[in-house]
Amino acid sequence: MDYNAAMERALAQARQVQQQVGEALSVAAEQLKPQLQKSLDDAKDLQSTFVKHAEAGNAMASERTQTAVTHLNDFIRMGSEAMRESAEQTRQTAQKMMEESRKVVEAAAAATKERQ
Repeated sequence: MDYNAAMERALAQARQVQQQVGEALSVAAEQLKPQLQKSLDDAKDLQSTFVKHAEAGNAMASERTQTAVTHLNDFIRMGSEAMRESAEQTRQTAQKMMEESRKVVEAAAAATKERQ
């Protein structure tokens, strides 16, 4: 898979993670954890894709990919914490995760644009 295809796939995955968190937020607080676990699993897959392809791009794209990885690491950390929290705390953390997932999508999109 070439760099552009990999980054397009990563961007699609980032958007999927963002959508999953959005869906999780719309569900009752006690039902968040299975959705969060799924988004964490997908985020970890996305993280490995970003790390694998970060070096394949030009310097600017690589820098933006690293930014996406940083946001993704924050997302995973928050999600891991949310899995240990009460339902209300989980809901609040999931809202923060939604914002972090938006940052991942923006950074991945910027990296893709830089590469083209």
